[in-house]
Amino acid sequence: MKYLKYEKYRDSGIEWLGEIPSNWKAKKLKYVADLSVSNVDKKTYDEQRQVRLVNYTDVYYNDFIHSKLEYMVSSASDEEIRKFHVKVGDVIITKDSESADDIGIPAFVVETAPDMVCGYHLSLIRCKPSEMIGGFLFRCFQSSFLSKQFEIIANGVTRYGLPKSGSKSVLLPVPSITEQKSIANFLDKEVSRLDTLIEKKQQFIERLKEKRLAVITNAVTKGIDAKVELKPSGIEWLGDIPSHWDIKKLRYLGTLQNGISQSAEYFGSGHPFISYGDVKYSPLE
Repeated sequence: MKYLKYEKYRDSGIEWLGEIPSNWKAKKLKYVADLSVSNVDKKTYDEQRQVRLVNYTDVYYNDFIHSKLEYMVSSASDEEIRKFHVKVGDVIITKDSESADDIGIPAFVVETAPDMVCGYHLSLIRCKPSEMIGGFLFRCFQSSFLSKQFEIIANGVTRYGLPKSGSKSVLLPVPSITEQKSIANFLDKEVSRLDTLIEKKQQFIERLKEKRLAVITNAVTKGIDAKVELKPSGIEWLGDIPSHWDIKKLRYLGTLQNGISQSAEYFGSGHPFISYGDVKYSPLE
């Protein structure tokens, strides 16, 4: 798709952002929105109010947060509810991950309820109305240039986290509010269209996989001669087989040996390994 170009561009001063329209600004997140790191955990306390908790997985697996999703029931204090109650227009991001390149995943709040609260391992971000709208900020968080910034500021070894100060300091492109609304509306329509195409392609791929399986199964159980005479195999799930074929157990046709299991120290010793992933995800070319 071709996009209309602006008349003038300027260097944003950010290596991974590059040039931006000359009338846009580049600002740190803390100047366009307020960020709070939630401390509301999954525990339930009798003296607290019952709430529906927007959890890590709710954000990670959904672009949009609304009241119809199935949320965990927990409890929160009045202060926690006041501070972390989600509002329409909020953006929620994941703040922890097992890898630095899979962090800061956003979800946009399009519908809420009085008992919906942002849970632990998440950051709740609320835009300053004069600076930015949530719909535009949400798409910024989905972009590669912001993911790159998160990857750089994330700290950890086996598990990574976004420090609050670092998150507040990520740089964003800031058009006018009018342009933000136009861009957000455009992306809502365009992403929806692309998601529909992806879904159709995935359905087509699944049908091809089913056909592939059927072709293989038919060839190894019936052969490739459509005119061959068949006989009952005596096995319910196998059905008929060519009359000149036999049925034998695998142990009479060859040997089977399970792979070795070794401790971590054994790896790197110079011995090549064929792993589960090599077998499952490496088809013949």
